Amino acid sequence: MDEKPEINNVIAMMSFAAVVSTGGFSSAATALGYSKAAVSRQIARLEASLGVKLLDRTTRTVSLTSAGREMYVRCSRIVDEVNEANTIVTGMTSRPRGELKVNAPVVSSLFDLTKIIPRFLQTYPDVRLFVNLSDSRADLLKGRFDVAFWMGEPYDSSLDAVRLRNYPMVLVGASSYLAEKGHPTVASELKDHTCILETHLSRVGEWKLSGDVTVAVNRGPLTSNSVRIAREATLAGLGISYLPLFLVEEDIAANRLQVVLPDLVTEQIPLYLMFPKGNYALAKVRAFVDFLTKEIHDEKEPSAQKRIGLAAV
Repeated sequence: MDEKPEINNVIAMMSFAAVVSTGGFSSAATALGYSKAAVSRQIARLEASLGVKLLDRTTRTVSLTSAGREMYVRCSRIVDEVNEANTIVTGMTSRPRGELKVNAPVVSSLFDLTKIIPRFLQTYPDVRLFVNLSDSRADLLKGRFDVAFWMGEPYDSSLDAVRLRNYPMVLVGASSYLAEKGHPTVASELKDHTCILETHLSRVGEWKLSGDVTVAVNRGPLTSNSVRIAREATLAGLGISYLPLFLVEEDIAANRLQVVLPDLVTEQIPLYLMFPKGNYALAKVRAFVDFLTKEIHDEKEPSAQKRIGLAAV
């Protein structure tokens, strides 16, 4: 169905309300930024579409008919709603405010998100954060979340994604396991070891160790989409795992875990902020993305605006 008549009627209703509230066609034209002739055409179109006369015109005055009085009550409400919507949306794009729903990985505390969030709220006191911790893909297109952290390559090309930084990956095993099974000396020996698989960052059955080295690995006693569970199983001596360095660096420093094939592994896993296209124009989203970009990402990287091709609003 052609919706243009309905759209034109809304414009005409606003013109009609302006004529009544300002007292004439000339003053309505000035208020709306139209010509007097354009306002007159809008009123004529509205009367024609309704099949009733709304205004009685003389050379000096404009008065409402009985139908016009009834129509004005409704039209004035429409004008109020439009003005209120404009005010709200303008506020959304000019000043960070309102609720911002964020999804973050369960391990986000390990990259200082728990310290960054309070600083963000101190900087933007009119923003109310709802933070959900989950390693699952966030539903960003249906409005459940406004922004989501994601470790790994973006999973939906219809979303904007800003890379915050890269985290080095590392092969690790517990000292007890390596003492019993031995240290692999080349990548091909990993197939002879028990491997703990994490499905969020790696494909099941293979590990990409560097740009040109991907190895097949045996499925061990545990396969999980949780890096925390994989870490705990590795600490228990159940096998070798492939995890982000930030997750296990304290275990390595304390000799609870040992690094395997350190000279071979150069792969890094990216951390992204993802959000629906166009939402960067919203002040609360833009403030959060820019703040986190400054706090987390490598300073050599371009700004968030440049990376998603948007100018500041």
